[in-house]
Amino acid sequence: MRFPVSRRALLLFGASGAGLSLLSGCGVRLDTPPDVPTLDETNQLRNRIARILAATTAGDTDPETAGEDLQKLRTAIGPVWSPPTEVATEAPPSEKPRSYIAAAEVVSTAVFTALPTLGSTLIPVLVDVATGLALTAGAEEHAKIIRDADALIRDSRQPSPDSASGEPEAAKDSGSPDEQGPTADDSTASPMWNEILDQARAASYGYERLAVNFDSKSRERKRAVARLESLGSLAGEMLEKLGEKNADAGAPSWKLDPSPTDPATAKELALSLEDGLAAAILPWLQTDTRAALRLWESAQARMVFASPQVLRYSYSEDSGTAEAQK
Repeated sequence: MRFPVSRRALLLFGASGAGLSLLSGCGVRLDTPPDVPTLDETNQLRNRIARILAATTAGDTDPETAGEDLQKLRTAIGPVWSPPTEVATEAPPSEKPRSYIAAAEVVSTAVFTALPTLGSTLIPVLVDVATGLALTAGAEEHAKIIRDADALIRDSRQPSPDSASGEPEAAKDSGSPDEQGPTADDSTASPMWNEILDQARAASYGYERLAVNFDSKSRERKRAVARLESLGSLAGEMLEKLGEKNADAGAPSWKLDPSPTDPATAKELALSLEDGLAAAILPWLQTDTRAALRLWESAQARMVFASPQVLRYSYSEDSGTAEAQK
């Protein structure tokens, strides 16, 4: 039987399994073999990425921060899982050694291709790691990594031939309320949609204010203007989810911190706006892979005003749970 397994449960199982040989050596009889968890597809993907990152070494042609970024990514994705040797029925698979850039291409392709089928609380970490890898590795001559990732993410939102609803397969087929994305009729969903809507409106206002601090032909001005379109799309999506009765009226004004008065403060404001959006999107991303596009758009916009951010969220050493960066 296949069933999802939390990362904490897997770590605990590994620790208990490691003591089997000690128990048998003391004469303790184990009449019933331990129940070895069978990983679902999402956990298998997480485990494969952990193996890829474990086998990755930063090379001379990789970004300067590749070594430091690898450590952050390994912490976020968690350790490699394999059953204890005493109960394993086959040798765990292995990954060939790769450079940071090669690993970024493989991981981003694997995650963004699988988006329609992902169906667990691992969605945020998988999307976050794949996004960070693609953007930090896809600079200049490796820009194809970003283009390919962008195409895969957008394709994942297209309805499959077997589904007229456009719902990702994981959200459509799951029988567990915890694995389904919240709907506009759910009283717990409306505050989340309204929070994202408010952040999108505030960001639109902020980008209108900050754009004028850059030269009209600059990369920053062009990105700010383009970002207004994607933020409008996000706001429209939230309004559709909320429906006519549940949407809050727009706030009369938003306080911009900092107030953009020159290119430096304008860049600082852009980063603050995108970090606020990422935090608002996280609860949505925990249940619905369609939020991956919105996190991707935010991460792409942010990298125009600062170096690419390898992770948008924070991760503790043992929980594997994404948290908004403070």
